[in-house]
Amino acid sequence: MGSLERFFEPSDSSRALSLPSQLPPDGVLGRLLSVSNRALKTYEVMRDFLPRGYSKIKFSRFVELKAGQVAKLRRLALELLPSTLSSGGPDEEFEVPPSTVGDYANVLREAIVLEKTQLQMAKRFAECVQNWEIWAILEDFLDEVQENISFLQKELERVENFNRKARFSEFIQELVGDRDGRV
Repeated sequence: MGSLERFFEPSDSSRALSLPSQLPPDGVLGRLLSVSNRALKTYEVMRDFLPRGYSKIKFSRFVELKAGQVAKLRRLALELLPSTLSSGGPDEEFEVPPSTVGDYANVLREAIVLEKTQLQMAKRFAECVQNWEIWAILEDFLDEVQENISFLQKELERVENFNRKARFSEFIQELVGDRDGRV
């Protein structure tokens, strides 16, 4: 188990987003699978470690959607480029929940970078393959990723308007109100 900082190591977003143009098709698909798996792990952490009611509402759908995307990408890889499934090392896991609003904002930023990277990888892979069936699969994938980015950016804007040092539970309290229904 690693720390939050080790899981989300500082990355150069521009480097990650320019990488697809430098890879062959199997490398692009392998990287797309890897980044999609990392995004899935991120959403699982947010679902499992954020305060229960809030996280179930916000991130259960992300986990289901991303798990479905990863399954589709695996089937695609198995059909087209099975060698991409054997590459890659073990995933880093972490059990350090975001405890402040600032931590949560950092996780959201990382999730946005992961989604944007997936977007670039999927576009590049579609260019490489030039197959209508694969384009249709990737078009659906791209639409879902765009929706994810939009949601994450809205959530990040909401979070950034709150005191970054506040405990996350205080942020949730402001968003959902107390048990008596007061906001």
